[in-house]
Amino acid sequence: MKKTDHWLERSHWSVYAAAWILGLVVIGTILGTILFPLGGLMLGAKRSSTELFIRGARFGSFYFLIWAPAIAISACVMRAYRKKYPDAEKR
Repeated sequence: MKKTDHWLERSHWSVYAAAWILGLVVIGTILGTILFPLGGLMLGAKRSSTELFIRGARFGSFYFLIWAPAIAISACVMRAYRKKYPDAEKR
């Protein structure tokens, strides 16, 4: 039985890398907006909840944006290797 490929698996490497980068930055933004207000409450921050949400989104997306290109390039290289050598992981 042949498995069907997802559209992202068939896409060009640049689209694949951009999807990884965008996805990781969105995850960082979501984590920042959740964790910063919780940390602010636990540590007794003098900022409002709105300020903590905004700062969390900014810092979370920035930290994930630093690592996202390296992770995306690694994912692209792994995908290309798996396409070229499909039997390599079965050894």
